[in-house]
Amino acid sequence: MHKRSMQGSAVVLLTALLVMPSHAGAGPIVFSDFGAILDTVDAFRSAIGGANNGNAPGPFTTGRREINWDGGGVNAQPLVNMPKDLFLNNRGAFYEPAATTFSISGQTAANDATLARFGNINSTYPSTFTSFSSPRIFAPTNSITTEQIFFQPGSSKNIPAVTTAFGVVFLDVDRARTTSIEYFGANNKSLGKFYVPPANNGQSFLGVKFDGGELISRVAITTGNTILGPNDGGSFDVVAMDDFIFAEPKSAAAGAPEPTTLLLVSSGIVGLLWRSRSLRPTLSV
Repeated sequence: MHKRSMQGSAVVLLTALLVMPSHAGAGPIVFSDFGAILDTVDAFRSAIGGANNGNAPGPFTTGRREINWDGGGVNAQPLVNMPKDLFLNNRGAFYEPAATTFSISGQTAANDATLARFGNINSTYPSTFTSFSSPRIFAPTNSITTEQIFFQPGSSKNIPAVTTAFGVVFLDVDRARTTSIEYFGANNKSLGKFYVPPANNGQSFLGVKFDGGELISRVAITTGNTILGPNDGGSFDVVAMDDFIFAEPKSAAAGAPEPTTLLLVSSGIVGLLWRSRSLRPTLSV
């Protein structure tokens, strides 16, 4: 984990043993935050280690991949049915389920308010959602489920891959224990389901790094309880996403086998990185 020096703030590591590791200290490390999340996002990046490998062909021994959806700039039109392999070759990410339509929002409100942050779907959404990396954001639009499957970046052969860390910036999470990420190993067994902290009309972050030999082959993300369309609020919790951040995917054949002694006994927040909201400092972003 990381340490930060701040006046009038507190960082508390809550450890809940939801897995039984094969040796002491192994298992998931959770980075969870809401509101001013930049420092926690940066801490997650630092925990992964190395540089942002961008579109460079892999695999690399260190570093990470990031998807911020911002290609096309401020003049981009909404991509209402994103190809599921759009980031397969350059970032090692493929999206499912097959029946799900994934969309990327359009240009900034300064250019066309009806297109920014899914304003093309609902005119209230540019006010509901705030971008972490401007201007575009991402969401499934006929489902609340997004699955990302990992492949080796830069390979034309679509080589299956695994990673050790994955995190997402979430937008306008209203309900606790509703929006989540579930991690799956190369054997398709769940490594745990972790919930995103709420931030009404704000931003939340959840990232998990596994350091006990666990290898992630895919993740399943649940966003809110309602697909994009209706006004947010009341019984409707409509959630979008921004940056995806994950450790460099490497060939599953080259990865070490997962520990056979790991025993999953529950799902939820493990090693929760938490800070006192009343003592949160003001951050310049």
